[in-house]
Amino acid sequence: MPMSTLINKVIERPFEAISVFMRLLVTVVFYLPRKLVYRKISPLALISFRSSIRNHSRISIGNKTEINPFVVLWPSDLEIGHHTQINPGTAIYGKVKIGNYVMVAPNCMLTGGNHNYGDTEKYIMQQGSTSNGIIIGDDVWIGANTTILDGVEIGRGAIVGANSIVTKTVPAYAIVFGNPAEIVRWRKK
Repeated sequence: MPMSTLINKVIERPFEAISVFMRLLVTVVFYLPRKLVYRKISPLALISFRSSIRNHSRISIGNKTEINPFVVLWPSDLEIGHHTQINPGTAIYGKVKIGNYVMVAPNCMLTGGNHNYGDTEKYIMQQGSTSNGIIIGDDVWIGANTTILDGVEIGRGAIVGANSIVTKTVPAYAIVFGNPAEIVRWRKK
């Protein structure tokens, strides 16, 4: 891009230019502290300081992935691919693997684990938990307010409609919706 074109864009949209510059500055300045804390974070990943993150050593985040404000990451094991976006209000617990180019809309719940509750002589919180994990393939769009339960696998290119509860595996390129989520259409024929 010629320098004159870049200058014109900055003059036309100064707030956008400042925003881009600040994001770049934060990424560069805070890379080393993040690298020390997270260990497996890409240098171009964006993690909001207003998100809540535990188990830093068990998190792997790919290149150009965005963890937006008010996201809760409390995994036992979390792997997020490249160019993925996790939007505000989303919570991820347990064992979860998310592919590349995935969009997770606001206020989603990914629970890659479950509490044991079979022994009525003990409190539920004293009975431990199990984790089969959640696997989300590449190029998936998860709509707002969706809940994905432990043991679910979402195939490549699938779309999960807003307000859905996903209780079973979603095939590649399926569009699912509802409670429980059912296939309503296919992206590929």
